[in-house]
Amino acid sequence: MNTFFWVLIIVGSLFLLSNLGKVKASKKQMNRDNRINRFGRRQKKPQGRPTIIEGEAEEIKNDKD
Repeated sequence: MNTFFWVLIIVGSLFLLSNLGKVKASKKQMNRDNRINRFGRRQKKPQGRPTIIEGEAEEIKNDKD
């Protein structure tokens, strides 16, 4: 009886997951500018100000001896 219960739970879970996998996001969600880049695909170059800041860097030393 216990095995039958777990088989029903597993089959039901697989059925729900397979049906929920077919749900798609709306076009409004898919075509926004600030969408998360989950799979590392290349994105369009952002318009407006650049994201790279040109300049120099210097090391900061904290010597308290």
